[in-house]
Amino acid sequence: MAQQGQLFEELDSGDEPGMVDLAPSRDDWLRLPAQAFEAWVLNIATSDGKSAYSDQSIKQYRSMFNAFARYLVERRTTVLSVGPAGVRDFLADLKGRDPGEPGVASEERKAKAHPAQRSTIKRHADLIDDVMKHLVARGYRKSNPVFDATRQRVGRRGGPRTVCMPTEVDERLQEYLLHEMDASTWAHRRDRALLLLLIGSGITGGQAGRARISQFVFDDVVPSFDCIPDPDEEIGGYRAVLAPFCVEIVRQWVDERARGEGAPKAAEKDIVFPGRGGPALSNVSVWQTVRAALKAIGFHGDDMGPRVLRTTYARRQLLAGATIEEVAALLGVENTTIIKRLVRMTPTRSGYVPV
Repeated sequence: MAQQGQLFEELDSGDEPGMVDLAPSRDDWLRLPAQAFEAWVLNIATSDGKSAYSDQSIKQYRSMFNAFARYLVERRTTVLSVGPAGVRDFLADLKGRDPGEPGVASEERKAKAHPAQRSTIKRHADLIDDVMKHLVARGYRKSNPVFDATRQRVGRRGGPRTVCMPTEVDERLQEYLLHEMDASTWAHRRDRALLLLLIGSGITGGQAGRARISQFVFDDVVPSFDCIPDPDEEIGGYRAVLAPFCVEIVRQWVDERARGEGAPKAAEKDIVFPGRGGPALSNVSVWQTVRAALKAIGFHGDDMGPRVLRTTYARRQLLAGATIEEVAALLGVENTTIIKRLVRMTPTRSGYVPV
């Protein structure tokens, strides 16, 4: 198993082109998804980029994916065509086990089962996410539906849940970005500056992805970022203050972009964070960048995207003595419900959730 993980790494680097044959084909995923998943999880997938999954993990993942595959058949779609709504509905329909009746042996028991725990939903979402990333990388799908599906999910009580990182994780992420993250390439420097902007200003992932050079103000007593009104996110125009720890590296990146060094030829000159093809980074790309950084420091929470950095920024201000109204101004919002939830936070294993 460990050898398979190493072979997968070599395949990614292009050293072993013949190993492509280990991956299931498009037709396999379309006609025989369970068998295709078996081939993928045994020969392609790795637990940490190097090591193959354990036999126990494979057994669990096999059961999880088969449930997803049955769901797709019932709805007359496939793993190659299912969209965000289909993934969202599958996650929403997951059932937990009734402690008094181990297992789910019948439709009657399934009907009485309790809703799945958030940790169970997250495990299923992560597995589907990994499969979809593989399918996109192979060219079998144009996009990964998991990001939009999980964004659309809401908490059981009818509103989006509020999650932020514990203080020690917040500090660990800052240390990683400032002193440990690889900055040897243009893309790495871009990602580092993007992440520091997010945790150092509290702006949304969409605001960061669309950032323009002209929005940055470095020649003021307090460096800041001018946020453009966003009706979709119910955020008005405001000036986001940049935390001192992020200013120097963000400034260096903005200067580098102004000089146009190393950027894709198709990139618009004023875009601060262009993607590989030239346009500004998409929301999905920003989310993936945040998730990769959080995984790199060993954080695994219920939210692994830009929103957790925004709520963590807000909580950091509260801990420093800011009032609810002051934090609302820093975030550019009028509705203070989420900020009030942050005031009542208690720690759990996967971050912070409201009492």
